[in-house]
Amino acid sequence: MATFHEVTAFSTPTIYPDRVDNLRAFLDEWLVGYGAVGEVTVNVETPLPDRETGEVGEPYLALYGYAGFHPIHRSSVREAVIEQFEETSEYGEFAETEREERIEAATDDLVYDYAGEHTDKFLTDVSVFLTEPLVVQSIGYEKCRFPLSGYQYSVTLDGKIDHVSIGV
Repeated sequence: MATFHEVTAFSTPTIYPDRVDNLRAFLDEWLVGYGAVGEVTVNVETPLPDRETGEVGEPYLALYGYAGFHPIHRSSVREAVIEQFEETSEYGEFAETEREERIEAATDDLVYDYAGEHTDKFLTDVSVFLTEPLVVQSIGYEKCRFPLSGYQYSVTLDGKIDHVSIGV
């Protein structure tokens, strides 16, 4: 079986300096992308001080990696797991620590089934932290036997999302 390889790049939108901590907390709830050889890295970066003036530029969002852009909201997956446990009556059968371990394990197993289902929510929610639009591009191939496949998401400051696909 051939493996699909993707790479993701992005624009580097600046962030409101007073919202950096809130953005970091927001990003901790997300698995932004994964692939055959890695994950998409997403961080809040602060530029190094200018050598001449000593001024530090505005913080910016860094999003890149050798994987596709498929945001997954871990809290939403966890809620689905708890709901499933409650429906099957498995939730109350265990002690609290064992219950939490089982919930975490089930969340880790199920999280990839939700790949991409939360993309619009991620883009809309992240836009409130940004001072300029965000553009995310992913492109990939499968052992060069098939044409390249790619897509681009862009989100404006008011949360309007545009999606373009090529070769899909």
